[in-house]
Amino acid sequence: MTKRASIFGAPDPASPIDVSDFAPKPRPDARPRLEEIDAVSAGSRFQSREPTPVPTVDPASTHRKPMVYRTGRNVTFSAKTTKQTVDQFYAIAEQNGWKAGETFEKAVAALQRETSTKSPDAA
Repeated sequence: MTKRASIFGAPDPASPIDVSDFAPKPRPDARPRLEEIDAVSAGSRFQSREPTPVPTVDPASTHRKPMVYRTGRNVTFSAKTTKQTVDQFYAIAEQNGWKAGETFEKAVAALQRETSTKSPDAA
């Protein structure tokens, strides 16, 4: 290239601009080796962000078949209890073919019947 191209004028079709020797400069790989990174992080007490294994959960308590269907029951009730009580609750529901909400409603109705028939001084 002997003449600079004008930014205002139209390019001369007789002498096109030669860009064949125009190329990006090669970049050296500037990243450090993994061993160097480990050495620096160990020396500066860097806390690793690697995932830690999750403790396993008792599969018997988490692999129950779902007992859910659309009934208009849309309020959640939650209570802390023992695993044995929960297992008994779901066993009763399965034996009778009831869903969890239906079982809870029947249990509340049974408690109402039981407590209303007792005399007040029997407690």
